[in-house]
Amino acid sequence: MDNALLTKFSTQLDTFEQKVLVDLLKSHSISPAQFKQVVLTEVRRNQEMLFAFQKNPRNLFAAIIHCAELGLSPNPSVGEFFFLPYKGQIKPILGYKGVITLLMRNNGVKSIWCESVHEADDFDYELGLEPILKHKPKDDLRTSISLTHIYATVKTRDEEKVFKVMSKKELETIVDNLPNRNELYFNDAKDSQFWMLKKIVLKQLSKLLPKDSLGSRALSFDDQVEGGAVLTLDDEERVIIVNDKRPAKKGLYAKLAYTED
Repeated sequence: MDNALLTKFSTQLDTFEQKVLVDLLKSHSISPAQFKQVVLTEVRRNQEMLFAFQKNPRNLFAAIIHCAELGLSPNPSVGEFFFLPYKGQIKPILGYKGVITLLMRNNGVKSIWCESVHEADDFDYELGLEPILKHKPKDDLRTSISLTHIYATVKTRDEEKVFKVMSKKELETIVDNLPNRNELYFNDAKDSQFWMLKKIVLKQLSKLLPKDSLGSRALSFDDQVEGGAVLTLDDEERVIIVNDKRPAKKGLYAKLAYTED
């Protein structure tokens, strides 16, 4: 660990907390100090994040700002938002619980849940004017090998139920087409509950649900980042997403994030 670089990041994050973080997190009732501490812990834990700060600080701070704007926790154990290092950059990725949090901000949504279906389960569904979804888990072997479907269901305050079912083949096709595949997909050792696959189905279902502007922006950005786009800051200090690696003009956040040697 480069202690000098870590100290530089910590000092600049202190300035970021005082100048920017308070306002971003205020509407979400999140403590800026706690948020900052989680970010620092992640940087200390992951050498690649510190390398990303050194190589492209605007990218890292854009990810931090984006997380704060959404009011999500970047603590991996919470599962809402992840800073995923990739080739010297940070890919800000929504977790399954982050998508849940964003959708539950809609007062019309009462509950959300996802389940995996396996070969020996009793499972049937019908679409049309009177949709039907029936699932009785029976298979003791609940791995990616025995997986057949994943479905997501939403119950509204009016007791209406909306669901989306995707087959294993559909999920494999989506994952195989990602330019930068996340190692958690179909990984029983690291994601035995299929949270990443459930996230795919939940995002598909979310297209049928009302969302606030932050929720719509978050899901759009997540799709584009998983498709290979990059988060950065424009010359007016806004978080933007670009499909190439050309740096945006420097501004306030760039100065907060990084001081050229």
